Amino acid sequence: MNAKENLSNRFGERLIAANYITQEDCEAALAYQKEAGGLFGSALIRLGILTKEKLDEFLNFGQLSWSGERMLQGGLITREQLNEALSFQAENGGRLGNALIALGFVSKERIDEFFRSSPAPSAMRLGERLVLDGGISQSNLDRALKFQEASGGKLGEILLSLGLATPEQVLRAVATQLSLGRVGNNLNFADARKLPYNVALKYNAIIANTRDDSYILAVAAQLPPDNIAEIEKYLDKPVEQVLATMPEIENFWDAVYPTDQSDQSVYQLHNEQPVNSALETLTLWQKIFGICAVVLLALLLVFEPTWTLLIINVVVQITYFFFTIAKVYIISRGLSRRNHLRYSKQQIAAISDKDLPIYTLLIPVYKESKVINKLIERLSALDYPHHKLDIRILLEADDEETREALQNVVLPSYFSLVNIPKTQPQTKPKACNYGLIRARGDYVVIYDAEDIPDTDQLKKAYLAFKELPENYVCIQSKLNYFNSEQNILTRWFTQEYSTWFDVLLIGTMSVDVPIPLGGTSNHFKADFLKQIGAWDPFNVTEDADLGVRLYKMDYKTAVLDSHTWEEANSNLNNWIRQRSRWIKGYMQTWLVHMRRPFHLLRELGLKGFLGYNAMVLGTPLLPLLNPIFWFLMAVWLLSKPGTLDVLFPGWLYYIALFQLIVGNFAFVYSSIYAAYCVIRDSEVKGLMRLSYSIIPSGMFLPLYWVLMSVAGYKALVQLFTRPHFWEKTLHGLTDQTEVKVVEAPKVNLRIKPFDGGES
Repeated sequence: MNAKENLSNRFGERLIAANYITQEDCEAALAYQKEAGGLFGSALIRLGILTKEKLDEFLNFGQLSWSGERMLQGGLITREQLNEALSFQAENGGRLGNALIALGFVSKERIDEFFRSSPAPSAMRLGERLVLDGGISQSNLDRALKFQEASGGKLGEILLSLGLATPEQVLRAVATQLSLGRVGNNLNFADARKLPYNVALKYNAIIANTRDDSYILAVAAQLPPDNIAEIEKYLDKPVEQVLATMPEIENFWDAVYPTDQSDQSVYQLHNEQPVNSALETLTLWQKIFGICAVVLLALLLVFEPTWTLLIINVVVQITYFFFTIAKVYIISRGLSRRNHLRYSKQQIAAISDKDLPIYTLLIPVYKESKVINKLIERLSALDYPHHKLDIRILLEADDEETREALQNVVLPSYFSLVNIPKTQPQTKPKACNYGLIRARGDYVVIYDAEDIPDTDQLKKAYLAFKELPENYVCIQSKLNYFNSEQNILTRWFTQEYSTWFDVLLIGTMSVDVPIPLGGTSNHFKADFLKQIGAWDPFNVTEDADLGVRLYKMDYKTAVLDSHTWEEANSNLNNWIRQRSRWIKGYMQTWLVHMRRPFHLLRELGLKGFLGYNAMVLGTPLLPLLNPIFWFLMAVWLLSKPGTLDVLFPGWLYYIALFQLIVGNFAFVYSSIYAAYCVIRDSEVKGLMRLSYSIIPSGMFLPLYWVLMSVAGYKALVQLFTRPHFWEKTLHGLTDQTEVKVVEAPKVNLRIKPFDGGES
């Protein structure tokens, strides 16, 4: 007799024992199944022996009532008592024996004596039980077992990730296998005792109901006895574990601990590291210093205007010169293609899926109904075992638009919806903090709603973490745009991103100074994130701030040669909103970490301190200063007034002229060359998302800088009026079904291994 026939026989025996069919019915169905194939249950229905409703009744109640059937056959209870206990169990949760005791049908002593004198049959494996109960077919079980052999992991999670079984089927079978109950429909969180928040969080366990003799403890996976013993220290009576699906657990957390989770996501960093929090944009001494500086400047301009303006000009020109030299040096280092992490297809293919850890993907969304379906498709296409993915869609409480778009979507089992409470500040970093609280992964990455990450990016990041020293806790992937050719704005934006992520960040990493991270596709060690308070919810460029905090604690970041493709803003007003938020966040970051400048100098060292100011201060400062000097240049060109000669004496004039000609040329050239390198690299890899046609637009980049100045002054105003306001960037302005990808001819390229750069 083969395995399939053996399972059918055992299923038939259970139906006979439960008085659903006779021995003759069973033999007839077995004969029909042998001839026609299919499942044993289907044979019973086709022969008219059982209706589908009766079979479902047995499957829904019977698969958790094997012990009940044994007690029934042993004369311990009646059929009516068993059915009533099963209904009670479905409503209130817990084990069947406890339901029988609660209803007064049998005592605990009699049940214990019965099972001591009548040992249970040998345990059945999960897959066999699911096949026996009709949850899956034998062929699907074989497919899942083969997948498990190659990738490791739990069979139940694999069945769910492959869509071969429902969460309810798997959980009921697991509960039967472990002699546990399922969580019931009757939940009473209000009257049930709450575990301390940190204990519930440690074990991902929530008290769902209370009985006279015990508490019903909802868990996603069975906890060992020592964990239960620790939990019971905080309670006045024992607990009974019941299994719940992950969506059920998420809902339980929202019901029982909404305030605790919200407070942690908003105030953890401020409570633990107030000096690093942007909750207070300007400290008292910063306000006093700023007011005094403004008053002093006003007095000097009244009494000594010429010398005051000259000194200001000298300071500004020297600052400009420092930023120019620093950025040109960093860019020159970034153009060395060996200073980032590169992995070949052969290295990726050599990874054993069994070695891969669970990976958490945090996906903050807000009013993303236009792109949410595409997002799910893209994340499902990642080259990573799906049962090892923990994809958490972070959905704001007031986002009815996206919620409605998801109503008719059946999310794969490795996705979960995390409801973010409507509290202030309503920012992306607060949502990410909330999603991180119960993240299951060893590693964590953020993706935005419109992102298209390279399908092998997670595996590349895994290799990077394995190969780098322990103090490397962040891997930043490169970002660029899939709609670069949409209009002149997207062309400029693409060239800017090419410079920033493919040159500047690589150069910054190689000279070992703080790296302002990108807002997406940065991969972290999860333990590190949780230990340092994660992101600052009050900083609107939480990525740049985290990069600085990371460096202050002697941790390192590496740049990975893997791209995530985003949607460049093609609408000018939308672009201004986004850019002003970024610039405001850089202002916040600089003000926060410069509260104690001399202490910061000791923390970062001179090189790190200068690099920090070049990257974090230079980014918002230059757009603010540029219009002033553009105006002075225009005045001088149009009228050549002698008063400007006082502000630009000979030596200062030549410094300013050098920066005007050489500095601006260097920035324009580096942008054009960076875009060329990205396009060329895509061509070498055989997949081009960018076209050489965007390069000529780089000649007009000074016009783009004008737009940056407009955004800069808007950011400056908001810094004082609405410092924590997160201006929403609209996505879905480009039809993503028409994203252009050109197959390029293969070009041989010798890839040099990463050597860690210089430190």
